[in-house]
This record gives sequence, structure tokens and C-alpha cells, in this order.
Amino acid sequence: MLFVDLKRRTDAIAYKLRTRSRIVPILALFVNAICGIPFRLYKFVVKTKTKLCGSANILLIRADRIGDMILTTPVFEPLRERYPNAHITCMASSLSSQLIDGNPYIDAVMIYDPPWFDRQKGQKRLRSWLKTVRLIRAEKFDMAIDFRGNIFNFFLLMFLGGIPRRVSFDAALGSFLLTDPVPFVAGKHETDYFLDLVKAVGCKEVNEPKGLIVLSEEENRCAETFFRSNNIADDDVVIAVHPGAGEKRIYKRWPEERYCELGKALVQKYGAKIIVTGSKAEIDLASRVAGAIGENAVLAAGKIYHLKHLAAVLKRCAACIGTSTGPTHLAAAVGIPTVVLCGPEAPRRWHPLGSNHILIEKEMACRPCREESCPYDGRCLKLISTECVLDVIEPLLSIGTKADVV
Repeated sequence: MLFVDLKRRTDAIAYKLRTRSRIVPILALFVNAICGIPFRLYKFVVKTKTKLCGSANILLIRADRIGDMILTTPVFEPLRERYPNAHITCMASSLSSQLIDGNPYIDAVMIYDPPWFDRQKGQKRLRSWLKTVRLIRAEKFDMAIDFRGNIFNFFLLMFLGGIPRRVSFDAALGSFLLTDPVPFVAGKHETDYFLDLVKAVGCKEVNEPKGLIVLSEEENRCAETFFRSNNIADDDVVIAVHPGAGEKRIYKRWPEERYCELGKALVQKYGAKIIVTGSKAEIDLASRVAGAIGENAVLAAGKIYHLKHLAAVLKRCAACIGTSTGPTHLAAAVGIPTVVLCGPEAPRRWHPLGSNHILIEKEMACRPCREESCPYDGRCLKLISTECVLDVIEPLLSIGTKADVV
């Protein structure tokens, strides 16, 4: 039984860290075991009260990427149902916090960009962290749930923040700092892991999780204005493409020339209007793609800065095409058919929620990987041809039905 549990935990650590190394998971287990001795002794000697009352003060930590936040939104409703009188605060990055504005299940949003995730320089990192820890301590949270499973979140936010009940994954380095380490079993979708965390604190099971993005009338009006100002009619076939994949994540990008070819083919075959999206850092890339496609291309990069304005624009499109990034998760969350070009990531773990998406992938022995370097120059994405994407998207535009995962 002990051997089975150790095997489960080493496999889980390897899966969570996306590493093929056999040594790293064993080292993580060893560090957790040794460093956890004083914490286990303290918990044995000092019986701390961790049971939540009805009016508990709960902190949810999700201060990272856009896609991660979207995949986490299904936990909010069951958590609110389980603790209807609790005050629920979600810690989010300055960017991903836009996605939960107006969420009916969240009482407050705490914005923080952790320096161990968002690379800040100089004294700004220390000042920002100290301010955040003071705020956490002042709020006197009864419980915190960390959805990333990160040792820095465990120690620098939850433990030093004085939060008595700390919930996250047992497969994480630093899990000895948790009061409620939740088993992490390799092979699940990310959202299923997040639901495991809230289920461990009494929430009901969710069988078909879906992302939740609440759009206001103002945000829908912004999308309407964007369409009107770019001469996009109600009966136009509108397709969004997202050629970027985030800064420095070059191995998650489909080749730029393929997006240009794809856009031209969609214009020629369907008379489509192509909305090219992108972040501030991707304006040049998006501009080149839009310029190559021609007059039917509409550049959104550099013109739409708020994520919920982007969500409202995407909701009016017939489909969205891109790699596994925040905007493709956002497109699926607002209910439009989404074609995901799968590269180094594990698509069964990271695919968008719902059934309105199609995954296109080419198998390679080295997939999945950590995307940090590639001896094959990102061949897993380069193997996906323009013709393959056109074949997949044609039924969506001709029939107008929702797509299933393939």
C-alpha cells in the first residue's frame, strides 16, 4: 500500500510539473518529507481549529494566466452553494481579474501579480508582496485554496498570511505547509483537479463543467460598436484568429505564414471577415497577418485591451482559430466553435471546456513537453497544414452546428 501511494505521488508530481525526469519527483517527495517534520509535530502538539463556520472568510488564489482563470471559473458556483453566507475573495492577476468582474459567486477581487510568476524587477517585488501580505492578514481569512499548487503561494501568501486552513495539491513541492493536502492523480483535465480541491472542502461534484464569463450590456455595446466601425454586417461570416501565444512562448505558435494562407482561403471561399486578435506585445505579429490577408481582415490587436470586450467581440463570431492560449479558452467559454491547434501541451489536460471545440494535433514521441526548448523547432505545430484546418472548419461554417472534440 505504501509503495502504491509513493508511485501515485511520484507519477502525480511528474505529471503536474510536466517533467519526464524520474529524479525530480523523488527529490520533491524527499524535501516534503524532511521539511514537513516540524510542521507535523506542531500540528500534533497544537490542535488548531480549522472547521469553517457558515459566515467563513475564504480566499481563492488564482493569480496567473488568462486560460487558467477561465478553467477555474466552474468552481465558484459549487463553492457558493456550499457556503452561501461566506465572503469569497478571489486573488487574481491584473489581467485575469478582468474575467471575473461581475461574477455573481465572488464577493471581492484582490489583484496581485506575484513576482515568482510575473517577473518584476527591483524593490517593486518586495513592496508589492509586503502590501499584499498585510492585506491578507488584515482580512483574517479562515481558509485559502490555491489552484496553482505553488510553494511560493503556500508559504509567502497562505502561511505568512496567517490563514489557518490551507488547501491545495499534495503533489506540489511544499505540500507540508498545507492543512488539507488534496490527492493529485495524473491523467485528469485541469478543471477536474480544481473541482477536486473544492470537493475536498464539502462542495458537490460537477459533471459537465463550463467556463463562466458574465458580459454586461456595456461590454456587448462595445462589441457592437467595434463591428459597426469596421463595416462588419450582421450577415457577414466572421472568424477570429489569434496568431500569438504569449511572450517568449515561440513553440506554441503556429507559423505566421499559415495564418496568412488560412485567412486568404477563408476570404476566398466564404467571403469571411477575419478578426485578428492579439495582446499589446503581439501588435506587430497581428498587423503582419492582417496585412497579408487583405482588406477583409480587421485588426483587433492594439484596439481591444479589456478581456471582456474581447469576449463580447468573440461571442459575435462564427468561429475562433488559434493555439492553446487564453483567447481560445475565452472563445469556447462564450460559446462559439473553437478550433485549437495543439502543440507541446497535453490537449486532454488543457483543452477548452464544453463540447464546442475541435482539437487538431499531430502525434510526436516528445509530446507533451514544457515548451522551454525544442530540438525539432516546434515541429508538432508545423505538421498541421493549412488544408487540415480548412477541412475541419468547413462543417462549422457550412452547417453552423457545434463541434465535438476529436
